[in-house]
Amino acid sequence: MKKMILFIMIIQFLIYFGFSMIIPVIPELVTELGVSTLHMGWLLAVYSIASFLSAPFFGKLSDRYGRRLILLYGLLAFSFSFLLFGMFIDVLWVLYLSRLIGGAASGALYTATTSMVADLTTREERTRYMGLIGMSIGLGFIFGPGIGGLLAQISLSFAYYMTTLVIIGALLFSMFKVKETYRPGNRTGKEITLPGEYFLKPVGILLICTFFVMFTMSGMESTFQLLGIDRIDITPAQMGALFVVGGIFNAAVQGGFIGRLKDGQEYPVMIAGQILTLVAFILLPFMSSLLYAGVCIVLLMTGNALVKTLLTSQITKEAHSDEMGRMTATTYSLDSLGRIFGPIVFNILFVLTSGLPFLFGAAATLLSTYFIFQYFRKRRNFA
Repeated sequence: MKKMILFIMIIQFLIYFGFSMIIPVIPELVTELGVSTLHMGWLLAVYSIASFLSAPFFGKLSDRYGRRLILLYGLLAFSFSFLLFGMFIDVLWVLYLSRLIGGAASGALYTATTSMVADLTTREERTRYMGLIGMSIGLGFIFGPGIGGLLAQISLSFAYYMTTLVIIGALLFSMFKVKETYRPGNRTGKEITLPGEYFLKPVGILLICTFFVMFTMSGMESTFQLLGIDRIDITPAQMGALFVVGGIFNAAVQGGFIGRLKDGQEYPVMIAGQILTLVAFILLPFMSSLLYAGVCIVLLMTGNALVKTLLTSQITKEAHSDEMGRMTATTYSLDSLGRIFGPIVFNILFVLTSGLPFLFGAAATLLSTYFIFQYFRKRRNFA
């Protein structure tokens, strides 16, 4: 089991290393194309629209045919999307097409990998191993943006070609090292819950919270660099360096602190993460230096590491083994829904006033904190 978890960690690292390489590149690309900064939000949003639509489909397939096949398909389509983006980097409509393909692939990847971890772990050890998976994602975000920012100095398309190679490497690795973790037809004997029924249970509150957490974070990601350009003339290389620092804290929290939490200790830690996020959103409109921006990134990524990982862990504890694919797919659909509306809303607010989206993010963080409180209150009553 531990060997399989390690393989999944390596795959997640490679996926997010490749994906995060392009984070410092997209704002610069929008500037070079001479189009509205709203395309920054829409290029992120169409990716999430495809994820939102594809995740339930792949969730059902993974519960019917297993996780490995879905993982391999996702990696193949994911690598092709980055290759397409790099080859036609000056053709806007092709960029949108490649983001749609990549988004659909990400729905398959999240459903497969998260379900694999849930298949392999018990309720008591779920938080620990979800934290390790989160750490591998954080490590990908440490190295990816920094290298992507440096590659952007050579060519904006170069980062996309390198990402293609990294994801192909993950695909080859998976073909030879990753085995199936779930045997279809091994039923628990309990009636399988339909995705819509989750919202009638306490876990439905966490699913809604997942939307708001991702809504605020994706909105921030799509406008943070634009704010930095406006206030302190931040460069792609500097933006990459900030994500390296933030990623170090993210990985340390998930691999260290979260890994030591026991089942039942999630609530106060999630509230602490929300407080860190709230403080960062309040500080962001007053950005005045690179160091100031770095403090905000550290607070945001640390807070998000605490909340997002524990949300995922807690949600998977609510599902039976033969509906894990559907539960993780429902989670990712709401996650994607947040990524759809976050960049759009935050970029519209940014056009109005550069500091406005971050104050709005603070208000949305308060709302998601209330949902977390309500879940644990109802869970105690439900129990």
